[in-house]
Amino acid sequence: MGIIRVANKIAKQVQEIFNLSFDTEYNVVAFENLGFDGVSLQRLGADNMAVKITVSGTNKYIGLAAPGTAQATEKWQAFKIDTASGTIITFADGNADFDNAATDLTGLSYS
Repeated sequence: MGIIRVANKIAKQVQEIFNLSFDTEYNVVAFENLGFDGVSLQRLGADNMAVKITVSGTNKYIGLAAPGTAQATEKWQAFKIDTASGTIITFADGNADFDNAATDLTGLSYS
């Protein structure tokens, strides 16, 4: 096992990291997922995101943002779930960036 170095200093040995990450309830090494919500790096989880859902026919439009983000602010990730023939998921602007307003999710361009 190697050593992790930060700015020429030893921060933690790999074994120490594994020991800190061990979940005794499930008997596994568990790492917490982090993600960028368009504003900051945070823990990923349903309770860490604002969600807006609009349903129109066979389409479901979903917007995700940091809690407290105004719908008119272009800091939302938007995607569409089309169930007309199977399930097809597409993103606004063709990417998963947090750069859309959520005032009218149906009016965005999805690909």
